[in-house]
Amino acid sequence: MSAIEAGAGPAAIVDAEGSIDAVLERLHWSVLEFGHRELRAGPPRHDDGRGIRFHYVATGDVQLRRDDAEPLDMQAGDFVLLPHGGPAELRTAHEARLLSGSLALNGSDAIATRVMPSVLYTCGFRVHEPIFASLLETMHREASSDRAGSGSVIGRLADVVASAAVRIWLERGCGNAREWLASERDPHLGRALEAIHDDPGSPWTVESLARLARASRSQFAEQFRDAVGDTPARYLTRVRMERAERMLRAGAAVGDIAYELGYESDAGFSRAFRRHAGVSPSHWRRSAVRTVA
Repeated sequence: MSAIEAGAGPAAIVDAEGSIDAVLERLHWSVLEFGHRELRAGPPRHDDGRGIRFHYVATGDVQLRRDDAEPLDMQAGDFVLLPHGGPAELRTAHEARLLSGSLALNGSDAIATRVMPSVLYTCGFRVHEPIFASLLETMHREASSDRAGSGSVIGRLADVVASAAVRIWLERGCGNAREWLASERDPHLGRALEAIHDDPGSPWTVESLARLARASRSQFAEQFRDAVGDTPARYLTRVRMERAERMLRAGAAVGDIAYELGYESDAGFSRAFRRHAGVSPSHWRRSAVRTVA
C-alpha cells in the first residue's frame, strides 16, 4: 500500500518519495557573517544584514517585524530563517541575546529560496531539535575564540543548522520539495520555474514557458505536472496569490497589486483572489491586520 493509500499526511508522502533527502543533499549553505547581539528594552534595533538571514533567540523574548509579514513574537529557543533577506526590526520588552547570521546558497540552488516563504519560523527549535540548537551555541563560542579554523568550523555548523530548519519546514508539510528538485533534474524546466517566480506578472502561457524549457507545449505541460505536481496555470496562479498576500500585508493598493501581477482589471484580480482565499482582497487584509493586532 502506498503512502497516499494509507492516508499519510503531506510530510509522510514527501518523505516516502525521498524528496526531503534529495533536497537537503543539493542545498549547500555558506556563511557570510555570524555574531551575537544583546538587545535591551527601548527603540527597535534595525537589522539590514545581507544574504539569507537567520536569528536564534538564546535568552529572552524578541519581536521581529518586517514590511511583508506580520510581527513575529519569538521566545528563547526559537529559530527563524529569512530566505528572501531584507531589513527587519528587532525589539525586546526586557533583555535578550540573539545569535544572528547571513547565509548564501550556491548559484544553482537559487530557486530554493524563491519557493520558500519570506519567514520560515521554527517555534521551540531548542526543544524539538536540541542537538542542532546546541550547535548554534557552539558557533557562538567559536566566533568568540581566537582558535585557528574557527571560520571553517562555523561555516560547516551553519550548513547543518540551516538544513535542519528546512527539514522541519518540509516535514510539517509547509513546503513542496518537488519544486526544488524539478530544476535539479531538468535545468530547462528550472528556467521556467525561475521565470515564474522572478516575474509572476508577465503574461505567461504554456507556450511561452515551454519555449524557455526548450520543449513542445504538450511535452512541457506533462513534464511540469509530473515534476511539480500541478499544472503550469495553477502553479502560476498560486505564485501570484502568494505574492498578493505579501503585498496586501505591506499595505499595497489593490489596483497596484492587480497591475503588478498582470491582471487586466481590479475586478479580475479580486475574482482570482476570492477563488484562492475565499474572501475579497480588502476583507483578507482587514483580517490579517486584526490577527497582527
